[in-house]
Amino acid sequence: MIRALTHATAAGVLALAALPAAFAAEGDDSLEWKYVPGIARPIEMAIVSGNPAEPGPYVVRYRAPSGMKWAPRVYNTAREITVLKGIYWFTPGNDYNWRQMDEFKVGSVLNIEAGKAYFGWARTAVVIEEKGEGPAVIQYVHDEEDPRNKRKPRGGGGGE
Repeated sequence: MIRALTHATAAGVLALAALPAAFAAEGDDSLEWKYVPGIARPIEMAIVSGNPAEPGPYVVRYRAPSGMKWAPRVYNTAREITVLKGIYWFTPGNDYNWRQMDEFKVGSVLNIEAGKAYFGWARTAVVIEEKGEGPAVIQYVHDEEDPRNKRKPRGGGGGE
């Protein structure tokens, strides 16, 4: 099993249940790109079909700027990822190490196994499409890399 996974907590689980149904879109021109909890900014996601928060098939797209890292994470179900734009580096593993990564260009298809850790990097600006069965859950291998664990600074001077 995955050694570092034992350090993950319930806070390291992403349930996309908070996404509204209206988030779904048809066609590239009508995609609504948004930041979502559990996905590091500035990566944005758009739903193409289905709803990753509910049981059943879904298709989502992610877009990220050049140099963006995907921290090691584990998926609850198998997924298929297709590179639609750019050059994406990706590999299985518990700890981010660019030397282990393989390069995937437009048209490349990657099959992701459930329960296995993976990490990635956008060598250029990328758009990748993910197909899977919901509900979609992501668990980060290292809690400190889970964007949901990053505290936001308090705004204003109010005494809360």
